[in-house]
Amino acid sequence: MAKILDNIRIVDFTTGHTGSYATMLLADFGAEVIKVENPETGGDPIRYSYPKNDKGSAFHAYLNRGKRSICVDWHTETGKKVLLKLIESADVVVDCFAKGELESCGLGYEDAIKVNPDIIYASQTGFGKYGPMSTTEGCGLTSEAFGGIMEVSGFEDSGPTAHGSRIADQFGGVHTAAGIVCALLVRQKTGEGQVVEVASADSIFTALEDCIAEASIQGKVIHREGNGSRAIAPYDVFNVKDGIVATAISTNKQWDNFLEAMNLEYLHDDPRFATNESRGEYYYTEEGNPNGLHEILVEKFKDMTKKECEELFRPLNIPSGPGMTVEEAYENDQLAVRDMVLEINDPSIGPIKMMGVPIKISGIDDTDIKPAPLLGADTETILTELGFESEAGGEK
Repeated sequence: MAKILDNIRIVDFTTGHTGSYATMLLADFGAEVIKVENPETGGDPIRYSYPKNDKGSAFHAYLNRGKRSICVDWHTETGKKVLLKLIESADVVVDCFAKGELESCGLGYEDAIKVNPDIIYASQTGFGKYGPMSTTEGCGLTSEAFGGIMEVSGFEDSGPTAHGSRIADQFGGVHTAAGIVCALLVRQKTGEGQVVEVASADSIFTALEDCIAEASIQGKVIHREGNGSRAIAPYDVFNVKDGIVATAISTNKQWDNFLEAMNLEYLHDDPRFATNESRGEYYYTEEGNPNGLHEILVEKFKDMTKKECEELFRPLNIPSGPGMTVEEAYENDQLAVRDMVLEINDPSIGPIKMMGVPIKISGIDDTDIKPAPLLGADTETILTELGFESEAGGEK
């Protein structure tokens, strides 16, 4: 069965994580993604990044699955000639460079539209391609710091904390992919190409959500709250006998069901816990507030198991979930039945388990995923398709 983005050709200049997740998602949905790699530098540095074995990188195998690879040095006249020919045949160009890199090589947007007026030109960078930081190199970590998410992550005494994964580039990649699809729809309606521009720092800044609203409306300085929430209580992670359980109670109906499940109905009569706002105000035990809600729940959860919590909460539609290690997560039945763990036979490192496609669309087989390409594996084929005789760039 044809995939949604069949016949869409994308010229992919992205390296590392920034932008690569976006083009990977588009490849998952059928786009032909041609990854441009510079042979003078050994290709995308992520090919040699941890985690890896002596044959190659698992990180590369994941972020570049389903793509093709062409080795071209875009800093040379021959390379420029080849890539302009490739752009002429494409629907989308994607890059991750700070302002100026492709422009200096004659491959910027203004150069691209001369050979392909309706091209969609997309970029994902750390800080964006305009503004005072447009020429500053960025990455996921710097975006987290600059976008404010570090300042509200961690516990009050822990100091600003990075996320456990490359969340800014991942979040930005989703926005980049969505922007490209939107631009393709606009072009379908109007015939006109678009410039799509995403900054990882912008993307992670939007994840602050209620922090920005609270700071703006109430003038508060936002402090780190660990696993808790200023808006919802209880919204927390609790230790149980065999690990942790997360739960979030956001409505009075859920609160009623939660008290029933936990055999804590007596708390109905405590005015401190009558609303979400008051439960948040009296969440911790402190002077003037003995037996705060947090301490009551800590005592209750410590004698339970993850399975017992699930059996109590699920029938009552109480938001909850058991904490899992990475190993437990990819062996989990819920993720397995949703095809979220795929085994791909990568030509470099062999069979490897990786995350599946998180967007589920009826009628689309999201398990038919091809592996990442070896460096330059498709160079000769693509040159032939473009009408060149060899990597030297001579046209037929």
